[in-house]
Amino acid sequence: MKFLTNSLIAVLLMSMTGKITAEVSYYKPSSKTGASLCVIVKDDVLAHTSQILPLNIKGGRITSGSASDQSVLVLKNLNYLLKKVDSSLNQLVKLNIYVAREDLVQEVRQRLAQELEVTAQPACTYVVTKLADPKALVAMDAVAVTGSDQKLSKAQIFNDDVSGFRVALLPAGRTAYISGQAVKADTLAESTQKTMEELFQTLKYLGGSPANIIQVKAFLTPMSEATAASQVIDGFFPYDRKPPVSLVEWYSSLPIEIEMIVALPGAVPAARPAETVTYKTPTGMKASPVYSRVAIAEVSDRIYVSGITSKEPGDYATRIRSVFNQLKEIVGEAHSDMQHLVKATYYVSDNEISGDFGKIRKDYYDPQRPPAASKATVKSVGVPNRILVIDMIAVPAK
Repeated sequence: MKFLTNSLIAVLLMSMTGKITAEVSYYKPSSKTGASLCVIVKDDVLAHTSQILPLNIKGGRITSGSASDQSVLVLKNLNYLLKKVDSSLNQLVKLNIYVAREDLVQEVRQRLAQELEVTAQPACTYVVTKLADPKALVAMDAVAVTGSDQKLSKAQIFNDDVSGFRVALLPAGRTAYISGQAVKADTLAESTQKTMEELFQTLKYLGGSPANIIQVKAFLTPMSEATAASQVIDGFFPYDRKPPVSLVEWYSSLPIEIEMIVALPGAVPAARPAETVTYKTPTGMKASPVYSRVAIAEVSDRIYVSGITSKEPGDYATRIRSVFNQLKEIVGEAHSDMQHLVKATYYVSDNEISGDFGKIRKDYYDPQRPPAASKATVKSVGVPNRILVIDMIAVPAK
């Protein structure tokens, strides 16, 4: 395996006292895109945010503006939220960027490159989707390291009453990534209710607690009913423990699919676990050779990979293999491999790719160790003439 070379910037992030609290490595950062190919982080506490809209926080609404202007406002709001938990834009490791139209993606990308510092260019994934507010052209959610040196025994959630935004602090240690689950029903609200109930059964199987849910992501249709789905999700939690939520509109016969990130805090092991990731199939669910129902990161290290698209157009098989070959190379450079993938999100803009995609995944994944995953058909993957983007989280192989 190659060692990360001069294309990597390693940064030790420090608190105000000067104590080192995080080690972050940005692999092949680009001033042109404002993103790194992947970001490797070793940290005790990671902040996960809700989906941040370009709201005027004081007025509580979205005013008109270009995608570039709205991007600046989203970043301003994101920085405001992260500061509540001793973090900032300079400590970002992952950004998910949701853009209302494909023709706006390049404008958003250029503005991000201008706004983000060279030493803090996160892994980025773009997807084109309707947003919860029709006036919004761009939204983002993020993962960032913090300046805190506290040892958390459970998740901490901060709900900002002024903006309505949320951020959760992930403790060091074991973390469960639960694949998207879906229960079909006549209405979006009813489907959301039943799906959340099923997810809570998965949580019970894992020995987890709703209080340790770090983030909820929902793929739903139609986005015009997003408020109803969000209210159902929030109804499962007490007022001060509502986790961050992100929403993506998908094209599906199912009203909604929901995935979760859950902290599984416990006693700190005396030595680093021999297996850095384990895979689970809850009772009553069927295992699959191409995705795991639950993947558990047994260590605090994370490798966040920017969204990968094919290098050139071609038939479905060519495009799919191009993406997986790039993924294999990137995680290999980051001291991981295809047997230590934790969470995949597959966005496709042409569902006809699904047949080949299901077959080809078997060529790259160990059937006993595929990542937890969700697959969503969306309006666009943000790159002209591309129909697939893979967003991936991995952990080191050792």
